[in-house]
Amino acid sequence: MKEIKLEADNEDEAIKKAVEQLEIEDIYTTDELDLNVELLEEKSGILGFGTTKVYQVQISIPEADEEINSEEIDKSSKADEESEDKEEIESQDGKVELIVNEDGIFLNLIPPQGNGKDINLIQIEDLIDAKGIKKVDYEKISEILTEDIYNEAVKIAERRPELDQDAGVEVKFDNDKMEAYLSAQPSLGGKKATLELLESALEEAGVTFGIKKTKLKKLVDEDEGLKHEVEECLIAEGEKPTPGKPAELNFKFDIESKERKVRELENGHVDFLNLNKINNVDPGDILVTKTKPQPGSPGTKVTGEKIEPESPEDRQIPAGKNTELSPDGLTLKSEIEGQVIYQGNKVDVVPIHTVQGDVDLSTGNIDFVGTVVVKGDVIDGMKVEAKNDIQVEGSVHAAELEAGGEILIENGFIGKSKGELRAKGDIKVRFIENGKIVTNSDLIVVEAIMHSDIDAAGVIKVENKGLIVGGMVRAGKGIEVKVVGSNLGTTTELYVGVTPELRDNYNQLKNELTDQRRKLEEAIKIIKYLKEKKEEIDGQLTERQQEIMSQRTRARFQIAKEVEELKEEKESLEEELEARKKGRIKVQDTIHPGVKLMIGTEVKKISKKITNVQYYIEEGEVKKGSYS
Repeated sequence: MKEIKLEADNEDEAIKKAVEQLEIEDIYTTDELDLNVELLEEKSGILGFGTTKVYQVQISIPEADEEINSEEIDKSSKADEESEDKEEIESQDGKVELIVNEDGIFLNLIPPQGNGKDINLIQIEDLIDAKGIKKVDYEKISEILTEDIYNEAVKIAERRPELDQDAGVEVKFDNDKMEAYLSAQPSLGGKKATLELLESALEEAGVTFGIKKTKLKKLVDEDEGLKHEVEECLIAEGEKPTPGKPAELNFKFDIESKERKVRELENGHVDFLNLNKINNVDPGDILVTKTKPQPGSPGTKVTGEKIEPESPEDRQIPAGKNTELSPDGLTLKSEIEGQVIYQGNKVDVVPIHTVQGDVDLSTGNIDFVGTVVVKGDVIDGMKVEAKNDIQVEGSVHAAELEAGGEILIENGFIGKSKGELRAKGDIKVRFIENGKIVTNSDLIVVEAIMHSDIDAAGVIKVENKGLIVGGMVRAGKGIEVKVVGSNLGTTTELYVGVTPELRDNYNQLKNELTDQRRKLEEAIKIIKYLKEKKEEIDGQLTERQQEIMSQRTRARFQIAKEVEELKEEKESLEEELEARKKGRIKVQDTIHPGVKLMIGTEVKKISKKITNVQYYIEEGEVKKGSYS
């Protein structure tokens, strides 16, 4: 049983390479071999482009595992040669052969086949000159060409032993000696290029590993002479080192919580509220474990030299606030009760502030650096601020909530035209009535939005009852709803896509970036001018010039920093603008008269009841299509 590790794109390629490496492709078909293929490793390519797969191929060869019958190799080689001849007979150029023996030097012409080129005098002369043959009978050559004498050796010169040429053999390597190439020229009356001679040339060049023995045997004919001239034939291949496995970090909490899918309840409704996106932990809970890096195995050059694999990458557990790293550096635990978060390449545990009842006058306003959980309601006039998330298990009444993360309200938001919710992350709520909402992400509503002012940078989804009636609802990327407006013709406005305000912000940002770049160029010119002047006057600047140079140097660093920040902000805004171009308004059930739609800068007023519809921009116009 042979075991081979190698890189390949798929299992079929791995089997093919393994069979070629053992040099048994001409003896057995894959069906005759007992094969087992196992994928050992799959890793990303350079910069993330593509993957590299490492396979282990086990091959059991019938009757003999260690030696290949030389008679079978010869038979296989002959069969291959006959097959190749048949394939090539359709189109072959004519060939010229020089035969040297005790009786003299003979010329043998092999006729062209199919559309192949015929032999000419220049071709023959070039070969004669190259071989250094003297006193040639050109009348005979002329006769051969004129009479089209093919496949018949015709004497054209006497043999001169002093001009005999031995076969020439040369071995070259690639830069890293992972490949060896053989070049050889047949003899001209001299020492033939036998298999033994070729093997000796490889040995003298230092080639000891990965020699393609079957291929080497095919280069010589039955009497062990070189069949034809060989130019840089790949005759040996080294074995690349098998890379090791880098250290791995296993996070015991969800570091990509935004990717979680919503859960469908038994009654068919979709639960957008209980996504468990806050990772709560207790003291002693394991947060991250580490697997040590595993070393790879060495490779071998064609010269037999070992190639050590690169050391696998080691990674350290990113321990942060309120965490404890084990002495061996392999386990990270929480020190406190709180919320574990992964940000800034650190694992932190931040405490959660829990209000067991309502937020009212007894608790006062809440301003907290972590996550706030309210077990009851948030009463009129109160304010809750959290650096991370806010969870309210009851309702919010005419209050203000502001979160650096998400806001989750299990019941409704009754704003009474006073309350406001603001969040950088998603906002999830059962229903909204006479309230104002602003989010930099998505808004998920379980039942209805009624007479409210809504602004979401992402998508707005209204499930179950799925009603939007009255007020103004704006979404950057799309609105999905069941019913819009009412039978009473209630004025309802829906906006999607790039707003004029957003485009104005983008243009203003571009102008500001242009202005800062101009200031940076001016500062660089002045600094460069003063440096050149300083060199002209042997390092002496006036006190005023030196002061200007210092000021401009400081300004240059500050402006350069501002330019980089503006470029990042511009790129982010460009991504948002591009995403908003694809915004759609999708109405699963009914859209009533009295509804005004605005996608980008295009306006559509609904004058009659329409069902199962979606609106979008195409070629600068609002188009209508089926909901699905």
